[in-house]
Amino acid sequence: MQPLRVNRDPTLLHPTFRRALTQVLDQLKAEQIPFLLFEGFRYPERQADLYAQGRTKPGAIVTRALPWRSYHQFGLGADLVLFDNGAWSWDTAGPRAPWWARMQALGREAGLAPLDFEKPHLQLAGLSSNDFADGVYPPAGDDDWSEHLAAVIAGWKGEPPAPPPPAIAVRPAL
Repeated sequence: MQPLRVNRDPTLLHPTFRRALTQVLDQLKAEQIPFLLFEGFRYPERQADLYAQGRTKPGAIVTRALPWRSYHQFGLGADLVLFDNGAWSWDTAGPRAPWWARMQALGREAGLAPLDFEKPHLQLAGLSSNDFADGVYPPAGDDDWSEHLAAVIAGWKGEPPAPPPPAIAVRPAL
Protein backbone atom coordinates (compact mmCIF):
# COMPACT_ATOMS: atom_id res chain seq x y z
CA MET A 1 0.00 0.00 0.00
CA GLN A 2 1.32 3.41 -1.00
CA PRO A 3 -1.34 5.81 0.23
CA LEU A 4 0.18 8.97 -1.29
CA ARG A 5 0.40 7.60 -4.84
CA VAL A 6 -2.17 7.73 -7.61
CA ASN A 7 -4.16 4.50 -7.62
CA ARG A 8 -5.44 3.08 -10.90
CA ASP A 9 -6.48 -0.34 -9.61
CA PRO A 10 -10.12 -0.79 -10.68
CA THR A 11 -10.57 -3.78 -8.36
CA LEU A 12 -10.64 -1.38 -5.38
CA LEU A 13 -13.77 0.33 -6.74
CA HIS A 14 -17.28 -0.57 -5.57
CA PRO A 15 -18.59 -3.23 -7.99
CA THR A 16 -21.59 -1.15 -9.12
CA PHE A 17 -19.39 1.84 -9.85
CA ARG A 18 -16.70 -0.33 -11.47
CA ARG A 19 -19.22 -1.85 -13.90
CA ALA A 20 -20.57 1.57 -14.89
CA LEU A 21 -17.08 3.01 -15.29
CA THR A 22 -16.01 0.04 -17.43
CA GLN A 23 -19.06 0.60 -19.63
CA VAL A 24 -18.04 4.26 -20.13
CA LEU A 25 -14.40 3.41 -20.87
CA ASP A 26 -15.38 0.63 -23.29
CA GLN A 27 -17.67 2.98 -25.23
CA LEU A 28 -15.01 5.73 -25.31
CA LYS A 29 -12.53 3.21 -26.68
CA ALA A 30 -15.04 2.09 -29.31
CA GLU A 31 -15.43 5.75 -30.34
CA GLN A 32 -11.63 6.17 -30.37
CA ILE A 33 -11.71 8.84 -27.66
CA PRO A 34 -8.52 8.28 -25.62
CA PHE A 35 -9.68 8.48 -22.00
CA LEU A 36 -8.21 6.17 -19.36
CA LEU A 37 -8.67 5.79 -15.63
CA PHE A 38 -6.24 8.29 -14.12
CA GLU A 39 -7.25 7.78 -10.50
CA GLY A 40 -9.92 5.67 -8.83
CA PHE A 41 -9.78 4.70 -5.16
CA ARG A 42 -7.88 7.36 -3.25
CA TYR A 43 -6.46 6.76 0.19
CA PRO A 44 -7.43 9.41 2.76
CA GLU A 45 -3.74 10.27 3.24
CA ARG A 46 -3.54 11.28 -0.42
CA GLN A 47 -6.82 13.21 -0.15
CA ALA A 48 -5.37 15.15 2.81
CA ASP A 49 -2.22 15.84 0.82
CA LEU A 50 -4.20 17.02 -2.21
CA TYR A 51 -6.45 19.17 -0.01
CA ALA A 52 -3.38 20.87 1.49
CA GLN A 53 -2.18 21.91 -1.98
CA GLY A 54 -2.90 25.59 -2.50
CA ARG A 55 -3.72 25.98 1.17
CA THR A 56 -0.82 24.93 3.40
CA LYS A 57 1.37 23.55 0.57
CA PRO A 58 2.53 25.28 -2.61
CA GLY A 59 0.53 24.94 -5.80
CA ALA A 60 -2.97 25.50 -7.07
CA ILE A 61 -6.03 24.15 -5.27
CA VAL A 62 -6.93 20.80 -6.86
CA THR A 63 -9.76 19.56 -4.62
CA ARG A 64 -12.52 20.96 -2.46
CA ALA A 65 -12.89 17.78 -0.41
CA LEU A 66 -11.25 16.89 2.89
CA PRO A 67 -10.48 13.23 3.60
CA TRP A 68 -13.65 11.13 3.82
CA ARG A 69 -15.64 13.80 1.95
CA SER A 70 -14.64 12.63 -1.54
CA TYR A 71 -16.28 9.73 -3.35
CA HIS A 72 -12.75 8.56 -4.18
CA GLN A 73 -12.18 7.38 -0.59
CA PHE A 74 -15.10 5.00 -0.93
CA GLY A 75 -14.28 3.61 -4.37
CA LEU A 76 -17.33 5.42 -5.75
CA GLY A 77 -15.58 8.13 -7.78
CA ALA A 78 -12.86 8.26 -10.38
CA ASP A 79 -11.03 10.69 -12.62
CA LEU A 80 -10.87 9.92 -16.33
CA VAL A 81 -8.18 11.82 -18.19
CA LEU A 82 -7.14 11.90 -21.83
CA PHE A 83 -4.13 9.72 -22.58
CA ASP A 84 -3.02 10.84 -26.00
CA ASN A 85 0.31 10.25 -27.74
CA GLY A 86 1.71 8.61 -24.59
CA ALA A 87 0.93 11.50 -22.24
CA TRP A 88 -1.84 12.50 -19.83
CA SER A 89 -3.73 15.62 -20.87
CA TRP A 90 -6.20 17.70 -18.87
CA ASP A 91 -6.75 20.00 -21.87
CA THR A 92 -10.50 20.62 -21.91
CA ALA A 93 -10.57 23.35 -24.57
CA GLY A 94 -10.38 23.60 -28.33
CA PRO A 95 -10.75 20.46 -30.43
CA ARG A 96 -10.71 18.23 -27.31
CA ALA A 97 -13.70 19.94 -25.65
CA PRO A 98 -16.24 17.64 -27.37
CA TRP A 99 -14.38 14.61 -26.06
CA TRP A 100 -14.89 15.77 -22.46
CA ALA A 101 -18.56 16.46 -23.11
CA ARG A 102 -18.94 12.97 -24.62
CA MET A 103 -17.19 11.34 -21.65
CA GLN A 104 -19.56 13.08 -19.24
CA ALA A 105 -22.62 12.22 -21.37
CA LEU A 106 -21.63 8.55 -21.43
CA GLY A 107 -21.14 8.73 -17.67
CA ARG A 108 -24.66 10.05 -17.19
CA GLU A 109 -26.05 7.28 -19.43
CA ALA A 110 -24.28 4.71 -17.23
CA GLY A 111 -25.68 6.13 -13.97
CA LEU A 112 -22.70 8.27 -13.08
CA ALA A 113 -22.68 11.95 -12.20
CA PRO A 114 -20.02 14.40 -13.36
CA LEU A 115 -19.07 17.44 -11.30
CA ASP A 116 -19.73 20.88 -12.76
CA PHE A 117 -16.40 22.22 -11.52
CA GLU A 118 -14.12 19.25 -12.25
CA LYS A 119 -14.35 17.75 -15.74
CA PRO A 120 -12.38 14.51 -15.18
CA HIS A 121 -14.48 13.35 -12.22
CA LEU A 122 -17.35 10.86 -12.40
CA GLN A 123 -19.10 9.41 -9.37
CA LEU A 124 -21.98 7.04 -8.70
CA ALA A 125 -25.15 9.13 -9.01
CA GLY A 126 -27.86 9.40 -6.38
CA LEU A 127 -25.61 9.20 -3.33
CA SER A 128 -24.39 11.63 -0.70
CA SER A 129 -21.02 11.83 0.99
CA ASN A 130 -23.02 12.78 4.12
CA ASP A 131 -24.42 9.23 4.07
CA PHE A 132 -20.92 7.78 3.82
CA ALA A 133 -19.89 9.79 6.90
CA ASP A 134 -22.68 7.96 8.74
CA GLY A 135 -21.59 4.56 7.42
CA VAL A 136 -24.42 4.27 4.90
CA TYR A 137 -23.00 2.78 1.71
CA PRO A 138 -24.58 1.63 -1.54
CA PRO A 139 -25.75 -1.98 -1.68
CA ALA A 140 -23.98 -4.74 -3.59
CA GLY A 141 -20.50 -4.09 -2.23
CA ASP A 142 -18.50 -7.29 -2.58
CA ASP A 143 -16.16 -8.74 0.05
CA ASP A 144 -13.03 -7.34 -1.61
CA TRP A 145 -14.43 -3.79 -1.64
CA SER A 146 -15.85 -4.04 1.91
CA GLU A 147 -12.71 -5.56 3.43
CA HIS A 148 -10.40 -3.07 1.72
CA LEU A 149 -12.48 -0.06 2.78
CA ALA A 150 -12.80 -1.40 6.34
CA ALA A 151 -9.00 -1.84 6.55
CA VAL A 152 -8.37 1.71 5.24
CA ILE A 153 -10.88 3.11 7.74
CA ALA A 154 -9.27 1.15 10.60
CA GLY A 155 -5.82 2.47 9.63
CA TRP A 156 -6.77 6.15 9.44
CA LYS A 157 -5.34 8.22 12.31
CA GLY A 158 -5.88 11.70 10.85
CA GLU A 159 -8.58 14.31 10.85
CA PRO A 160 -11.42 14.36 10.22
CA PRO A 161 -12.30 11.04 11.83
CA ALA A 162 -13.01 8.10 9.57
CA PRO A 163 -16.59 6.97 9.03
CA PRO A 164 -17.93 3.66 10.30
CA PRO A 165 -16.74 0.69 8.24
CA PRO A 166 -19.05 -1.17 5.85
CA ALA A 167 -20.56 -4.44 6.99
CA ILE A 168 -18.34 -7.41 6.21
CA ALA A 169 -19.74 -10.89 5.84
CA VAL A 170 -18.53 -13.16 8.63
CA ARG A 171 -16.90 -16.23 7.20
CA PRO A 172 -17.63 -19.54 8.91
CA ALA A 173 -14.85 -21.42 10.67
CA LEU A 174 -13.18 -24.25 8.78
